[in-house]
Amino acid sequence: MADIYFENMRLSSDREAVSDYEDISRKLHGYNMRATGGLLKEPGDSIHLYLKNEASEVVGGIFCETWLYGLYIDVFWIAEAYRSNGFGKYMLCEAERRGREAGCLFAHTSTFSYQAPSFYEKNGYDVYGINDLFPGEIKQYFLKKKF
Repeated sequence: MADIYFENMRLSSDREAVSDYEDISRKLHGYNMRATGGLLKEPGDSIHLYLKNEASEVVGGIFCETWLYGLYIDVFWIAEAYRSNGFGKYMLCEAERRGREAGCLFAHTSTFSYQAPSFYEKNGYDVYGINDLFPGEIKQYFLKKKF
């Protein structure tokens, strides 16, 4: 994309500007910290759990972050051969337990219609929003669970 000029400013799309990306991210984080009175970093723990088989191969994982007293489930995956055996529920419950232990008051996540909305609902999560603007029948579900 060519740069766009308006007034005395320039809008550019420089994918190589890693330092600019980091600078903007740092400034947004600073603003968010001030705007939340520091609550953004509470409790501030990462909860990463790995499911490993007998050969110590990673066959699943759940990666969560805690901020604003919430447990955010960012990544959750289990290899197909290990699904429907209760491992997902066990991993989710353990992540939630650790989140509560750290001081979280709720958990939240998003998932797509081709992923696991019913899994989360079976585990006590409520849908509070749906983005149905994707092509085909694909929908994104936003879910939450109060502890």
